[in-house]
Amino acid sequence: MIYNYYNSSSRITLLIMCLGPFLSMAIFFIFLGNTLMLCFAAVLLFLFFVFLYKIMFIKVTIDEKGILYKSYFKEKRLIWPEVKDVLLVVRERRSIPDYYNLREWLSSGRSGKSNFILFRSSNEFPSNSMFMFSAPFGDNYISVQYRKGLEKEIWQYFEESIG
Repeated sequence: MIYNYYNSSSRITLLIMCLGPFLSMAIFFIFLGNTLMLCFAAVLLFLFFVFLYKIMFIKVTIDEKGILYKSYFKEKRLIWPEVKDVLLVVRERRSIPDYYNLREWLSSGRSGKSNFILFRSSNEFPSNSMFMFSAPFGDNYISVQYRKGLEKEIWQYFEESIG
């Protein structure tokens, strides 16, 4: 199944954050018309398109072959036999992320909320603690934002590959 990188509520929040300050201020600066304001407008329009790209054009596919991260500029695949574990990344505000085994986290009765799922092909963690936003995949991992029902699909394929 194909998923957007961010779940629906995060995409809506990002879109509101983009449309509000970035796009409206860029339009305002364009109407002011002086050179400095046009430069600010260009920067804000660039940020608007970066956010729009992140919420619209980054997809993660989970199927019988494995996990595929795909955007217009990059692509990364982890096949199921390469996946060592599936972790839930819990990140409190301005803290280093905590990593939990997804099955243990969900079986304890906790929910995923807006946390991220990390598929790893090694025992290493991403070196950048903000990887969910700045580097959603790396040499040995792919991440995607959690959404309800995703775990069923993960266990269907992940358990077949280790079983």
